Amino acid sequence: MKRLPLLGALFAACALLLFGAAQAQNDRLIIGATAEVSGFDPRIATDVPSFMVINVILEPLVVFDDGLGLQPRLATGWEISDDGLTITFDLRDDVVWHDGEPFTSADVRFTYETVLDPDFGAQNRSLYVAIDSIDTPDDYTVVFNLNRATAFLINNMARMQIVPEHVDHDRNVRPVGTGPYAFESQVRDDRTVLRRFDDYWGGAGTIEFVEFRIIPENATRLLAFEAGEIDATQGQLPPEDLPRLEEDPAFVLERTPGTGYTYLGFNTNVAPLDEVRVRQALNHLIPREAIVARVLNGNGFPGISMILPTMPWFNPDVRIYDYNPELAQSLLEEAGLDFDEPLRLYTNDNAVRIQIAEILNFEFSQIGLELQTNVEEFGAFLQRVQQTDDFDMFILGWGGQLDPDRATIRQFHSGDPGSANYTNYNNPRVDELLDEATVTDPSSERSIELYREIQAIVVEESPYAFINYTEETALYHPWIGGWSVHPYSPNTFQDAHLISKNR
Repeated sequence: MKRLPLLGALFAACALLLFGAAQAQNDRLIIGATAEVSGFDPRIATDVPSFMVINVILEPLVVFDDGLGLQPRLATGWEISDDGLTITFDLRDDVVWHDGEPFTSADVRFTYETVLDPDFGAQNRSLYVAIDSIDTPDDYTVVFNLNRATAFLINNMARMQIVPEHVDHDRNVRPVGTGPYAFESQVRDDRTVLRRFDDYWGGAGTIEFVEFRIIPENATRLLAFEAGEIDATQGQLPPEDLPRLEEDPAFVLERTPGTGYTYLGFNTNVAPLDEVRVRQALNHLIPREAIVARVLNGNGFPGISMILPTMPWFNPDVRIYDYNPELAQSLLEEAGLDFDEPLRLYTNDNAVRIQIAEILNFEFSQIGLELQTNVEEFGAFLQRVQQTDDFDMFILGWGGQLDPDRATIRQFHSGDPGSANYTNYNNPRVDELLDEATVTDPSSERSIELYREIQAIVVEESPYAFINYTEETALYHPWIGGWSVHPYSPNTFQDAHLISKNR
């Protein structure tokens, strides 16, 4: 009889241990990330894997919601003057940085002034050059004075997180933000861990830690998910597994049209790719429909131009590069070029892009072209494409092409606005059209005319071969609540404080 209380105590202790283990498990949200962050400073970073993390730590003045509408974040509202030359933001007055310092208008001014400083080296400086000066009449008001009316500036502001003025250490390595989670630690090529910020203005989340676990290989990431080692992921998944995952009640798979595309970029500065007929010929060697059907398993759409077909600015009459090896051969013969050296193709360690590279290798070889494929770690690959001309071709993608300005001016302008003109494309007429389009009312017929002409010229001259438009997929376990697929993937975890876990 004396053993009964002892057994009861043992059962109670075991129950407490199990409860404690479950609670500890639910205190950590583990996200499967497709690549390591290139850095945490939003003024420098340009890639989706980085901004998936940055958007949890830092916040912009406004954000894109899951319907792609603009919503206030660090700002409570904004007003644009009748002439379009002044934008005034009212700021939240209850925000503190992760180190306890108050957030003020000085931080907003500091962020944008450093972005606009040519010596700072902001990758996206060209998106903000319409800003002439910034006034801060008080701690919670910011006035942007523009040198020209710019149709899509606020959209671009939704992509620039505010950084603190008072921090003097390297923000690219150890960020301080205002977001729902603060930077805790990073193990390169393994994981980045964030800790809940209890003083978050939007209310502290129920999960203590958010961990981005780096698993670049799609199949490996899926295995980790099915084993319960990660809770959620948004990004590429093995396309052949999508139908099975959709039918399995043990998982939740969500799909939505994306905001970007995958493309083959040509270095127009190097022979023989400086010849337009060569670029057109290679465009005709891409079996887009087959890539979408067999590599992506229908998770996407064949590429046409840099503008999404769902946008009013899309030009349905641009040149279509159908799969036509005979025409490709004819164009190369017209160009009269002899390919003595193999063409060097670079991409990163992404399974789908590697498969596309293998397909291109085969298709090029069918007409006697040798392709040398080089696969690099994502950070090294980006550095090569962004900072050198040491490549012939590359496979990369753009996300967040939510407006035609974002989809064109950085990529195809030959001047300073072309900060992401990795192909060295140069056409004075395109520059002229882009300069006019960026200050033209986007609801006007003229705006549509401008962007449709831009598309016609660029697609014809082919600095890019557009392979496929993307579709966003999110995969999570039923024990995750308060989260859903976002059509603009960098923003998918921006409301991490609303996510719950009950495993």
